[in-house]
Amino acid sequence: MIEDSNVTSTERRERMETIVSRISRIPRTEFADDVLIREELGIDSLMAMEIVATLEREFDIEINEAEMYDISTIGEFVAFVDQRCRERHAS
Repeated sequence: MIEDSNVTSTERRERMETIVSRISRIPRTEFADDVLIREELGIDSLMAMEIVATLEREFDIEINEAEMYDISTIGEFVAFVDQRCRERHAS
């Protein structure tokens, strides 16, 4: 679990990409900001649930499933998780 509040957004993104790649079996090179998660990468709801659960454990955050429905691209997803991490570790 990453608990250090000094982790940079870049380091956090690299860790997120590694997790998503491992679960989805999609190479990290496919994770450009404008890539559509469902349509282009084919990440289905079961994969998404596993990814979210892993990220919650890894970064010690909580992600509400309802919030995920509005996220469509890799860039939006990375920004969302990064923001949640910064909020969680700001205290």
